[in-house]
Amino acid sequence: MYNLSVAIIIFLLYNKKNNSSFCWENGKIMKSKLGITLRKVRKGKQISLCSVADEHLSKSQISRFERGESEISCIRLINILDKLHITLDEFLVLHNDDYTSSESFANLVQYIRKQYSSQSINNIACLLSDTSDYTLNSFEKTMVKSILHTMDSNIIPSDEELLHLTDYLFKVEKWGYYEIILLGNCVRTINYNSYFLLTKEMLNNYIYSSLNKTNKQIVSQLAINCFILSIGKEEFSNCSYLISKIKTLLDNELNFYEQTVFLYATGYFEFKRYQSTSGIEKMKQAIQVFDILGEDKLKLHYTDHFNKLVNKK
Repeated sequence: MYNLSVAIIIFLLYNKKNNSSFCWENGKIMKSKLGITLRKVRKGKQISLCSVADEHLSKSQISRFERGESEISCIRLINILDKLHITLDEFLVLHNDDYTSSESFANLVQYIRKQYSSQSINNIACLLSDTSDYTLNSFEKTMVKSILHTMDSNIIPSDEELLHLTDYLFKVEKWGYYEIILLGNCVRTINYNSYFLLTKEMLNNYIYSSLNKTNKQIVSQLAINCFILSIGKEEFSNCSYLISKIKTLLDNELNFYEQTVFLYATGYFEFKRYQSTSGIEKMKQAIQVFDILGEDKLKLHYTDHFNKLVNKK
């Protein structure tokens, strides 16, 4: 069967500034460098320590935090940010401009993307070794093996590894960038039924902020990917569900790539399901858009699929 699916999610839009690079443990912030960023923001706004201190957090406590000498709780930091009139998203963007971890998941994603672009399979495979600069957990190793599978079919995660990953994803209550990327890169190794159900979980539970639309855009791309896979497997009831969800995701958004791929996929669905001429026209329109935008590779990719599907070439 011709593989029409959208390129693995690692290729899709990612901006490292949108990645939250801190974690919480028992309500405590684990990276004291956040205090240095806080001080820069406060000084930049010309707001004194006295103005942000209160009965819950003294001037001296804030000062120690800013110098990296102590920690404060999550709720206390958010309270300070409110007084500085800056959102948590905005604060993290500023923080990540100054501090990025070489072993962060975001940088791992960017590294794999670069190696995949040049088809450097050995460099990606080296991530699984003990000598790698990146320390991968079991989920990330499964993701890397799944990516390698798209380059060499002999490399594939074990059933146990995939079960471990899917069990984790089914238990997640709120889907962030991490979970979305894990699922997106395992499209070719997770069985379809599990993949569709996990896509539904993601669609209903992903974390979204109007100030940071990266998650929403990647969720849109992943939903379109699942839609295309569902058409190929003739799971038309699943297709109808996904069409409704994708329309909602793309409503009032200027995501031309996603809109165009969705237009083609909708035509593909209508042709496959009903053999309709309107489906053919939608596919042609999408290919024409890629042509107008100068997206030659995408135009060739979808034209090739169209010819195999409609013209039987």
